[in-house]
Amino acid sequence: MSQIGVKTNKSDADGASNAIEERMRLIIDTIPTMAWSVRPDGAVDFVNKRWLEYTGLSFEEELKEPTRAIHPEDLPSVMEKWLADMAAEEPSEDEMRLRRADGQYRWFLVRTAPLRDERGNLVKWYGVSIDIEDRKRVEVQSRALIDAIPQQIWSGPADGTLDYCNERWRSYMGLGLAELRGDGWQRMLHPDDRKRVLKAWHESVTNGTPYEQEERHRGADGTYRWFLARGVPLRNSEGHIVRWYGTNTDIEDRKQTEEELRRLSGQLLRLQDEARRRIARDLHDSTGQDLVALATMLGQLRNLIPSAERKSRRLVSECKALTLKCIRDIRTLSYVLHPPVLDEAGLGDAIRDYVDGFTKRSGIHVELELSPGVGRMLRDV
Repeated sequence: MSQIGVKTNKSDADGASNAIEERMRLIIDTIPTMAWSVRPDGAVDFVNKRWLEYTGLSFEEELKEPTRAIHPEDLPSVMEKWLADMAAEEPSEDEMRLRRADGQYRWFLVRTAPLRDERGNLVKWYGVSIDIEDRKRVEVQSRALIDAIPQQIWSGPADGTLDYCNERWRSYMGLGLAELRGDGWQRMLHPDDRKRVLKAWHESVTNGTPYEQEERHRGADGTYRWFLARGVPLRNSEGHIVRWYGTNTDIEDRKQTEEELRRLSGQLLRLQDEARRRIARDLHDSTGQDLVALATMLGQLRNLIPSAERKSRRLVSECKALTLKCIRDIRTLSYVLHPPVLDEAGLGDAIRDYVDGFTKRSGIHVELELSPGVGRMLRDV
């Protein structure tokens, strides 16, 4: 009797389990999404009504050839990922094209999740295939629009790697997206810029702050051009970064203009310095010496005037004093135009000498700090 009771209870339990499973399958058949299940060994054991209607296949055909509806171009990568997901026994998702009953292919987002028993053992895989054809069309249109923009555009996940760049950037570098993905773009940076750029990018990714750097990128012809790279993070409702978007703006012409301005500014400064040197030399060697001679002659003239002619002697003395003042002013002007200490001792001593003179004249104490490398300068500088 006890054995009969056990068998009866087991039979009732199996019947209840089968009934529950049948009801679940009926429910799954009513949802407008393609659903299916797979045994741990990878064999399909169920597809819902929606799947069969979409593919136009029978349940027997699906069991015999479960990959029949997958686009031939997608099949190798899909199978490679599916085998890896099965080995990892972790939830996953993939995008692929599935053939409709009329022969047309549409894009689907396929999501799978493992079911485990109370011991953690894999019992079955469950999956759904969600139609994303409209979304993919919008993506294609958006990318076509982005590719038409005369600007280099890129984006990537929160970790700072790159997974997309538009045709403008790919064309400039002469590389495909596969070669630029991840960290591949970094090898296109100028060697002199790479350390600085990667440090700044790492800080932006770590801190979630906008990125902006001027950097040189190697083009398909091997030459480098300057770009202004900008990147901003996109955050979700919780404030977490989900993606980075950025642009590269060609500023080569601007950099060349800046370099030309620096060259012209340097040339102008050299011309100014040469003029100041010449004026200072002429004042000191010509005008200054003439005034010294004049002061000497005025002194001699004063001595020739009789003492009784005080007015004349005073007038000559005033002329001599005025001449001496002119000499001092010319020497000061010559010094200001081009301090001789620049040539004799170097820029550092010239600055110290100027600061000392300023302190003595104004009574204002100045603290001066110079780099150890400041010394004599070339005459052309």
